[in-house]
Amino acid sequence: MQPTSVSRQALAALQEVEKTDATTDQPTRLKQLKTLAGILDRGCTAYDKDKDAVAFAEFLCLWPELSPVTSAQLAGALFGRMGADELGTAWEDAFGKYLRALIARWPAMGLKDEPRRDRILAGLRRCFVTIRPPREATLGLRALTDADLHGKDPFPVLLRRAVHVLLDGDNGPDLKLYRFAPPEYVLPGTYEGTARLIRDEGYTTDLTFVPAHERDAVEYAIMQAAGMESAGKPLDLRGAVWPVTIPVPRGFARYELITGPDGCVRAERLGDGADRPLPAWLAGANSVEQRKGALKTRFGLAGVGDRPVTDARPERKWSVEELGRLASVYDRVPARDVEALKAVSLIRDSASGDTADRYHGAATHTGDGGAFDALIAEPTPHVHHYDVIFATMTRMACGGPGDSGSGGDATMLHELGHVVTLCPHERARRELLELSDGKPRAAYTSLDGRLRSLVTTGAGATAFNEWTIAYSKYTEANDAFATAAHACWQAFRTDIPPDSQTQQLLKTYAEARRAATAAAQPVLAAAQRLDAAVSVDGKVTQLTGVLLTRDTLIHALAEPGLILLRFARYAAQVGFKPFTTYGETSNKEFFAETYALYTTDRPRLWQLNWRMCTWLEAGYPSGNHQPVCP
Repeated sequence: MQPTSVSRQALAALQEVEKTDATTDQPTRLKQLKTLAGILDRGCTAYDKDKDAVAFAEFLCLWPELSPVTSAQLAGALFGRMGADELGTAWEDAFGKYLRALIARWPAMGLKDEPRRDRILAGLRRCFVTIRPPREATLGLRALTDADLHGKDPFPVLLRRAVHVLLDGDNGPDLKLYRFAPPEYVLPGTYEGTARLIRDEGYTTDLTFVPAHERDAVEYAIMQAAGMESAGKPLDLRGAVWPVTIPVPRGFARYELITGPDGCVRAERLGDGADRPLPAWLAGANSVEQRKGALKTRFGLAGVGDRPVTDARPERKWSVEELGRLASVYDRVPARDVEALKAVSLIRDSASGDTADRYHGAATHTGDGGAFDALIAEPTPHVHHYDVIFATMTRMACGGPGDSGSGGDATMLHELGHVVTLCPHERARRELLELSDGKPRAAYTSLDGRLRSLVTTGAGATAFNEWTIAYSKYTEANDAFATAAHACWQAFRTDIPPDSQTQQLLKTYAEARRAATAAAQPVLAAAQRLDAAVSVDGKVTQLTGVLLTRDTLIHALAEPGLILLRFARYAAQVGFKPFTTYGETSNKEFFAETYALYTTDRPRLWQLNWRMCTWLEAGYPSGNHQPVCP
């Protein structure tokens, strides 16, 4: 009989802990954490000695599943400030050591075991939380952030490294993310027959990671989900992740229903059904008008408007609570994308049709016109926010454990993805109109008339003619550049045309841009010579500098479309595919769905396709992007 390896002995010790209950009180949880930390050290030492990869892999699977610090384990737990600090500190120390053990040893273990790998990935997601000192009696659970360190490394960096080694630097399992609202219902008096009805639909359940007092309610939610229809057919849950907000005995809780190919639905608790905390910059803004003002100041918005009553639509006004949610959602927008929000208006509205009301929740409009009356914010560009965001979509969810929100939050950020690829184009278009028809044009006409009266002969006349000819050539080159930019925008704004057409568009655009840029320097040089020849206090050079911004603005006209092209090309290069049904409808929607996932649940995007995650973090770069795992 073969002697039991020391790795298997460590695994057996861990399995003994599995038989205990650590959900009672803080001392018990702390005791289990201390035990888990000690067994982790023992397991690592054992593996380093005997290299029993199979036993150690099972050890790595089980260890996070025994954590007493998860959304499920701490649901409804009551702690004081000191208890929260003590437990959170102990957990971060133990979990950090686990992540480092995994990162250091998994690559050399040589296992190609997807079930164990996926089990560890699920454990990492479940455990990526800590405890913040609460302001009230209820324990505050939140996701780990860059401010949380283990040694000198932020926890998100350690998580990325761990996921990277588990996936061997490749993409994660394909994701099919459902964005359907489950049916609205109230909890029944009894739950008799729930499991049988689930089996009748061809499913089973795994409620291992559901707190005991929520299990009946979660099973009932799974029964509701299993019986849903989509497009007149039974909704197939197999292979899908469905984030939902469900009724539970103490209110609402957010869960992910993760269904395997075998039809087993595993419920993973994300958090309580409360809105995310308000951002600090909203402090003191407690009225509707104060919150509108804070949002306008923070993001450079043109307005935050209400829908006045019309024949076609009822009146809609922002509430204090809705503006708070909007603020907490917009606070997640990456700093570089805040620029896209400048001069945009946010409108509270009611949808005009069944399709928008049921599915979209929001819409971004550009172009001229669109004002309802003097009560509305700036006419365009603007983003409509429909009732469905604050009603039906609250039955969905988004985000990870300890950082979850209503499903409407993802819709608002999806629309922000459209703002990034629509509104900069609109702003550039308006700035170009102002350049050609507004004050700069009027200043040019006035200066041109004044110069013509001053430089009738001699060097001044020669310099004037050189300036006007150079500016005329610059204008002609920029007219061609504008045509090429507009063609790119039109071609790439929704879907990407065939490669031959794309290549021709890009070639024409590049040539036109080079010509427009090259035409600028002769105009500036001619302006400086004209200023030297005619005493007009440098006005020619000054005005020319303003007029020569045209080629920069024209590039801004095309850039949002070029972002969508770069996104499509890079997605194809790294094997990134649409993960929602809506994302499959166009490249524009694929980008917006990706943007929503990126801003609500970046760890999931990293696991799905870490290369695409780095591309978004790099600011949508052109050229040969080289992703790096930190």
